[in-house]
Amino acid sequence: MNISASDNIVQISGLNSAEFLQGQITNDINLVSDNAMLDSAICNVKGRVIAVFRILKAENSFYIFLNHSVAEKFVNHLEKYSVFYKANIKILDYFPKSIEIIPELTWKQNCIDRGFVDMNSSISESYTPHELNYQDLELINFKKGCFTGQEVIARMHYRGKLKFGLAKYHIHEDSFLGEFEFVFNENGKKIGQVVSCTKNIGLIAMKDKSYLKEKFFKENSEEICFLNIEST
Repeated sequence: MNISASDNIVQISGLNSAEFLQGQITNDINLVSDNAMLDSAICNVKGRVIAVFRILKAENSFYIFLNHSVAEKFVNHLEKYSVFYKANIKILDYFPKSIEIIPELTWKQNCIDRGFVDMNSSISESYTPHELNYQDLELINFKKGCFTGQEVIARMHYRGKLKFGLAKYHIHEDSFLGEFEFVFNENGKKIGQVVSCTKNIGLIAMKDKSYLKEKFFKENSEEICFLNIEST
C-alpha cells in the first residue's frame, strides 16, 4: 500500500462514518478494508471532481490520502454534510506505519503511465469524472446508489458515446509544454488542457478525441511536435 509524498491524510471516524462516506464518494465504501486501498473521487453537485484519493479502513476509522493542495477543500466540502451524521473529520500530521511513501515525481510518472490524473487545486472542480477517464479506472461504482453529483455523472455515462477523454503524450526533451497549459488547433480553437505532466510526458484532457488527428499548437501559435500522442 503506497501513497505520494505530496499527500495529506484525512481521518473520518465515528459511528456513522461509513454511511456518511457512502453518500459522498463515487466508489463503494463497502469495498474498503484494512489491507486493501480503494481509489475514489468526490464531486460537487454539478458532477465535477473536487478531489481523488485512496481510502484505507483501520478499526473504526477511514483514512483518506489525497493531494495536499485539495485537502482543506475536501474537508470543507465534507463538513457541510457531516452535521447530519455522527462522523468526525480531521487532517492528521502523521502516516500509518504500513504505508509506503513514494517520491512525488515518481508517483506522478506512474500516474501518467496508467492514464490517471491525480487531482490538485489547479484543476479541482474543472472536470467531470468521464472527462478524465475515471470510469475506466474503476473510480466510479454505478451500482452503489446515490452520491453527490451522481445524477449528472450517471446521465453522462448512459447517454451514449462520449467524444471527450484523455490523451497521453511524449514530447521531445528540448520542447516544453507546461502543466495546465491549454492547447489549440491550427484555427486557434481550444481543444484541450494539459492536466498532468513531467518534463516530457503528460496527459491532455481533450474536448473531442477526434482532434488527435490534427496538429496541436500553443496559445502563441507555436506548433507542438509530439514524439507520440494517443488516446488512453
